[in-house]
Amino acid sequence: MKTKLLLLPLFLLACGLAAPAGAVQLTVDATKSSGELDPFWASQIVHPTESLLTAEGKKYVQLLKDTGAARQYIRIYNQPETAIRVSAEGKITYDWSKFDEMAGLILATGNKLKVVFFAMPRELAVHPESVRKRPNGAVVCTSPPKDYKQWEELCADFTRHVLGKYGLEEVKQWTFRCWNEPDGGFWYKGDLKEYLKLYDHFAKGVKGVCPDLKIGGPALTSTGTYNKPQHFKFFLEHVARGTNQATGGMGAPIDFLSIHTYGGSSAGGGPGRKYPEVNYLLEQQIRYADMRDEYPGLRKLPLHVEEWGESSGGTTGVSRKPSADIRNSQYGAAFLVTWVERHIRLRQAQDRQIGGFTFCASGYEGVRTHDFMGFRTLDTKNGFHKPLLNGYKLLNKLAPHLVAADISPTNKHLAAFATREANRLTIVVVNHQHDRIQNDGASYPVALQLTPPWGSEGKVELKHWRIDEEHSNAYSAFKKIGSPPSPTPQEKDAVRGKMDLELLEAPRTLPAGALQNIEFQLPCNAVSLIEINKL
Repeated sequence: MKTKLLLLPLFLLACGLAAPAGAVQLTVDATKSSGELDPFWASQIVHPTESLLTAEGKKYVQLLKDTGAARQYIRIYNQPETAIRVSAEGKITYDWSKFDEMAGLILATGNKLKVVFFAMPRELAVHPESVRKRPNGAVVCTSPPKDYKQWEELCADFTRHVLGKYGLEEVKQWTFRCWNEPDGGFWYKGDLKEYLKLYDHFAKGVKGVCPDLKIGGPALTSTGTYNKPQHFKFFLEHVARGTNQATGGMGAPIDFLSIHTYGGSSAGGGPGRKYPEVNYLLEQQIRYADMRDEYPGLRKLPLHVEEWGESSGGTTGVSRKPSADIRNSQYGAAFLVTWVERHIRLRQAQDRQIGGFTFCASGYEGVRTHDFMGFRTLDTKNGFHKPLLNGYKLLNKLAPHLVAADISPTNKHLAAFATREANRLTIVVVNHQHDRIQNDGASYPVALQLTPPWGSEGKVELKHWRIDEEHSNAYSAFKKIGSPPSPTPQEKDAVRGKMDLELLEAPRTLPAGALQNIEFQLPCNAVSLIEINKL
């Protein structure tokens, strides 16, 4: 169902009329600072890691840079299984040149690296037959090592290499993590007791080379930890006061706790929930923080959310689960922006030291036979940008200083925040209805009451950026041409014409004193960003 857009800023500004009855009032006072804003949302995962060495992978990393989707970190595996070399005499060495090629691509974008030590070289594995076949056909060994000293030396060798090549000052800005989701299919029988041993020797290997480097774990599965929180507590107990299986001492060195949290499971909702929810995502993160805080010695450890998204199951598409369509439509952008607003509010109310957010666009390892399959990706087979990616482009326009912004009366579907720098303001408002996965919920009139920081003299330029059914939405354009499995060049051009961030109306030049009442209609699962520049 399409919602008719109502945009009345010129009329209201020219006549100085009050907002109509029934409108939701968005009050922004840009003279009142409410803190600093770093782009905590702008880190990404390249998955599968080896795709970085392809032409498409290089294009993708450039896309992350150009759109502002990655402005802090990019996460990859260090892939020791491809680096190991065993001589005829049985001597083990490592060639990390493939990692260096990938690292160089990432560093060239201005991002730092999150490095996951994964997977086990079969030459070192006690169970070389224990493998996981990934959707792209790659096979990785998930076995513990037959000799933990060899695993420890592997970790040390990699650490010595990156320090020698990139230097301490650079590598200190990276993070190193031991394995991925050891309670799931990435680790032999999900044996967490064995994982503790793996972690201890990883920590000794890295810290033995350089104590200044940041290491962490355990990155357990999202739904698995929600259902079985004792698994996370098992790890906390060990690093806090357990017996270190590499040193014999008490506890284990750790600089951050890595966690995975999703808004739902397998393209749907979480336990007991039908649809993905920002509330569920935040509930998981707060539960992790509460468990951490039960250990006084760990309370200062930051939680790094090293995988997140609307829902897990990156290669679960619409053919298997129709609700995966949320990953194609404007729903994804609305979910992203709502989560950003909620996390800003959480940080302002009480900083629980939750950060390090890394979006997991893991659908790239699935076979993409056509566009908009519902995989958890930022773009499609033919390079069409999804509305979610436009959400990142929109957030990339934010300024670094937060200012006061409030909605009245409180509306559970609407969220807003505002930022400023010098002579520029940005105001974001989103209408996210998590249970309206067809984007057919209520539309709301929003009346913006703005107090600018520069007074009433001079002129301003007003731009209104929008993501909704008709704007910044390649998926809508794709459906309008019949969702062709193999679009023609002309059809591709039609879709590409709608895949970038779009304005709701032409930019306006206005008297600075006229910014009193601006009203617009905000459809279900739509995002607006109003940008005001003092001329």
